[in-house]
Amino acid sequence: MRPAASNPATLEHARAMMERQLQQMKRLVDDLMDVSRISRNKLELRKEFAELATVVNRATETSRPLIEAAEQELLVSLPDEPVLIDGDPVRLAQACSNLLNNASKYSEKGGRIWFQAEQTGDEIVVTVRDAGIGIPADKLPSIFDIFMQVDRSLERSQGGLGIGLTLVRQLVQMHGW
Repeated sequence: MRPAASNPATLEHARAMMERQLQQMKRLVDDLMDVSRISRNKLELRKEFAELATVVNRATETSRPLIEAAEQELLVSLPDEPVLIDGDPVRLAQACSNLLNNASKYSEKGGRIWFQAEQTGDEIVVTVRDAGIGIPADKLPSIFDIFMQVDRSLERSQGGLGIGLTLVRQLVQMHGW
């Protein structure tokens, strides 16, 4: 940044890049800490009744910068009627956000991501779909395993460690779902 001190545009570009990288590093460390806490039974859920829409809004708010940076379109579909869920709204939003982040990372620039939650009887079924590269059938059984990454090629590298989907599974299992 010192050589760019006399060039405000270059300086701003470098600052913005550093800020994005710092935020990504913070998310990675937070996710690693959460996986560690869960594996040692040190993470406690703070369950309460919360509206599904509130949880989804928090998740999309968290994921929106990544989605917007990739110029992607996010389409969200929720039940028409308010739905109360009994769970930890912060951790459920984290799980939904991790699903959205994963969809964004493996979708093309300008792609589309669909988040759908629908009530089926007493259950809420959440589906995240994207027009990304897809998951080979032989990798599906292990996609939620820690450090699992289907495509490790340089052009698909997004700085992830393969813990986001593991954390989703663990958080959902902690809720007894």
